[in-house]
Amino acid sequence: MNHPHHPHHPYELRISKPVAESIRDLPAAARDELRAALMRAQADPLSWPQADRYDLDDTVRVVTTRTLVVHYALVPTSPHLWVFAITVL
Repeated sequence: MNHPHHPHHPYELRISKPVAESIRDLPAAARDELRAALMRAQADPLSWPQADRYDLDDTVRVVTTRTLVVHYALVPTSPHLWVFAITVL
């Protein structure tokens, strides 16, 4: 899921190994939907809502699709999105 740097996606996507392994096991439609959602996050990282559990840290955001909930953090020292958790619904 790592995308090469693209002018429309200024944030580089980093995915933890356990999340990447879970993504590989998803059906193609769920992976495609997640890819589109993460591209949105790359283009505008604050476009997804703040994660409730991390309400004191506005750098943690939650992506929801029809079948997934994914958490990512904005890494302030570099333009990275760190995808660190996934829940399959």
